[in-house]
Amino acid sequence: MLTAVRLGTYVGVLGVVFGAAWGAGSLARPSVAPTTPAAVTAESPAGAHTGMDMGSGTTEARAGTDGLAATAGGYTLVPATTALAAERSSDLAFAVTGPDGRAVTAFTPREDGSALRLLVVRRDGAGLQVAHPEMTADGTWRAPVRLPTAGTWRILAEFTPEGGTPTVLGTDVFAPGDFAPLEFPVARAAQVGGYQVRIDGDLRAGAESAVFATVSLDGRAVTDLEPERGAFGDLVALRAGDLAYTPVTAQTRAEPGDRSGPGIAFTTTVPTEGTYRLFLRFRHAGEIHTVDFTVPTTGAATTTTGGAR
Repeated sequence: MLTAVRLGTYVGVLGVVFGAAWGAGSLARPSVAPTTPAAVTAESPAGAHTGMDMGSGTTEARAGTDGLAATAGGYTLVPATTALAAERSSDLAFAVTGPDGRAVTAFTPREDGSALRLLVVRRDGAGLQVAHPEMTADGTWRAPVRLPTAGTWRILAEFTPEGGTPTVLGTDVFAPGDFAPLEFPVARAAQVGGYQVRIDGDLRAGAESAVFATVSLDGRAVTDLEPERGAFGDLVALRAGDLAYTPVTAQTRAEPGDRSGPGIAFTTTVPTEGTYRLFLRFRHAGEIHTVDFTVPTTGAATTTTGGAR
């Protein structure tokens, strides 16, 4: 259940934890954060700072709809093309077909108010982009994207067909060219654009886990995080290796004009042991900022510093 609390006790405790834990050196990696045209509904990828929309994850998905398959429950994710040019803005067009083979045009709104949320991430777990595309009358969805590098990119569509259940489907698109995959050592702290962000809480396979993010700016706690799509932050969780999607629920509801921070609380239930890529997006000073982390399900490991990738 979402609550309207502002996590006062949590903020005080994690302020101490955050200060004590910070201090690891930067982890240098090439950026894979593209820019997104300002006149579209696509959201900022990891590392980009724009004033665009930010969504909340669905609360649950049926078995078999974790994005590992393009077809589940009679529904299929059908991209119009599977090849896009790297470093160039393109329209990613796709449809969701139903059991009758026709494009689905009726959807139940998600908790964040959108009909469909689209995630685009490189197959090595880098460069997450998020969009809430628009659908035309014939059931075609279009999302402007810019793939910053060559490689294989995974697209994940989250939606609920009218009268159906929450569904997540996935397929691959390709950007031809040379590609060097990145490695992501365990990282619970991230730093980007003057912001320092830390993730606390253990991921427990098969059990509900509490995850807490703490946001600081230039060493000072941020207490005026701004609401976006009904929450103070959005956490996307993908299993490293196969990019299986895991729903995450924000525990604080946000209304227009509300402010909160520096803590953001989430719950999630990861399906298996392993390592997960976590992407936190939050709005502050009118802009959405994205940072990423790499968190295993097994115990604490040496903390390195992540960032926007």
